[in-house]
Amino acid sequence: MSLWCNAALFALALLVLRRAGVELDLFHKAVLVGLWAAAVLYFYWTLGSRTFLYHWDYVNYILKQYHAEAAFAQSTGAGFRFLLDSITEDYTNFITLFTEFPFCLSGKTGDDYAFCQVFSVLPSLLVLLAGLTVKVGRMLRVKNRFWYFLIGFSWCATFPFVRMSAMLGQPDWFGLIFAFMLMLLTLDYRFDGIDLPRYLLIFAATAGIILTRRWYLYFVVGYYFAYAVLVLVSSARTARAGQKKQALLQVRNLVLFGLMSMAAMLILLWPMVSRILAYSYAERYSYYNGGGFVAEISLQFWRMGLMNLVLVGMGLWFCLKKRKMPALPCLAGLEILLSMLLFTRIQNTGSHQMLLFLPGWFLLFLLGAAALAEGISRFRTAKVVFWVFTLVFATSVRCSPLTTIALPGFLVDHFPLAVTEEFVRLDKLIYDRKDLPQIKAIANWIDTHCAEGEISYMIPHDMLYCPDHFKNCQLPATPINDKLAFGFSVPGTHNFPMQFFEAKYVLTADPFPQTFVGNGEMSHKLNERFLAVRDEYFALEATFDMGNGTTFTIWRRTVAPTRAEVEYYLSAFKEEDAQYPEMFSQIAESWLAARGL
Repeated sequence: MSLWCNAALFALALLVLRRAGVELDLFHKAVLVGLWAAAVLYFYWTLGSRTFLYHWDYVNYILKQYHAEAAFAQSTGAGFRFLLDSITEDYTNFITLFTEFPFCLSGKTGDDYAFCQVFSVLPSLLVLLAGLTVKVGRMLRVKNRFWYFLIGFSWCATFPFVRMSAMLGQPDWFGLIFAFMLMLLTLDYRFDGIDLPRYLLIFAATAGIILTRRWYLYFVVGYYFAYAVLVLVSSARTARAGQKKQALLQVRNLVLFGLMSMAAMLILLWPMVSRILAYSYAERYSYYNGGGFVAEISLQFWRMGLMNLVLVGMGLWFCLKKRKMPALPCLAGLEILLSMLLFTRIQNTGSHQMLLFLPGWFLLFLLGAAALAEGISRFRTAKVVFWVFTLVFATSVRCSPLTTIALPGFLVDHFPLAVTEEFVRLDKLIYDRKDLPQIKAIANWIDTHCAEGEISYMIPHDMLYCPDHFKNCQLPATPINDKLAFGFSVPGTHNFPMQFFEAKYVLTADPFPQTFVGNGEMSHKLNERFLAVRDEYFALEATFDMGNGTTFTIWRRTVAPTRAEVEYYLSAFKEEDAQYPEMFSQIAESWLAARGL
């Protein structure tokens, strides 16, 4: 099923190119295949040269893939029920249908999953990106098409934040396939007449990108708003040219298509839409708000980097001054700003959410590539060196969970500022684990000392150490998945941990890890309470030196939990309880009542 779905997706990509009037010649195809082959080598070498433990969001899709395999192993119907049952969740199971092949032929480790994306996601993505590059070049009337395509296509494809989440086991870049489809089908289309095949393709691409990840909705809303403005401005210019009937036809077709598409999308995805309308994302994700719109603008420019900003500046000058064509830069700029404004009402972006802004940024990149290509004859050597240096710099960027600014690993490790020393130390510990033997030893200890039905509870819940590291250290085997409870860290996301009171063993670490996860993180409060009274309820059972300055201790519960103990820990979270009583005091009271306490 997965193989056929991937074939259908690739065929859909080719159909979109055809409907958009884009044809890739032998040169385009040669560059595309060469870049894909380079990506295979890059993923193979990079994944093989590190030891990364998949945790938190970075293991989410891998576990979904295992569950999808188990569902389809029962029957095809059970498999599709598994896919459909996730439609209201933040992470749908939609992507698993495409990433299963060739994952099913691999060893099914975390690195295998990341590597398999080169075969299940990248081909369709590169074909559409190549088509988008050709489309924009044609709209800009670029004469030097050789250098334009070479520079523009390679610049976009190697941009670090395209592959950042993919390298960490998050195939969120799958959504860019549908984003590029939308742009190819709309950039130069002005609703001059009814084009039913195009409308169906636009509708399918919109549904696909929403099912990929819910936050792509911010791109959809931002892009459609900017595109509607573009069509209306074009219609106004048509009317001023004396073609009022044609202008009214364009507006009518746009409105009809918009209303019919919205109605169809509401019907098709009503469970998801109703969930979005009913759920307070601004409240639940406020923990991740790092400063709002102004901070996000600053973050975007830091992530772009100086060389990309220079390219964008060249593109704006070329498009506005030389070509007198403001439509594309205005479309891209408005889409980025509106998407950013909407998203920051909920939270600020992480490296994977940067993907929702990339279509707009890529349009600006392609404008810069056009400017560089058209003037390549002047200072040719300097410009080629600038392009090559940028590619080398981009492909050497470290794809780490702590990456906020795209820098190569050797620069991160030797960053001259003293204030970054601790950040660099933790980044190296997380990206390339040297403590895997110790983590496996603790996991084996838990497996040995906890019988079926017994659990352990780990208090640390951080990028350096959290339960996921120990649960998933032997993927695809997860022997302690039911013996080690999930962690407790983020307000509005994690419930008050009643498993702490049910656990036979409690694990904590010294020093307690805090890897840049925010002041509102809750596990350190739990740990402080635990350390103050541990000798009343627990006895020391074992210790493990992790080899990096951290020592894990395992404590065995010796006294049955009481109401007084539960209330003692709950009192540390009065502020969180006031905001989310259903996640704190109500859960605690229900647990106590069930046990007659």
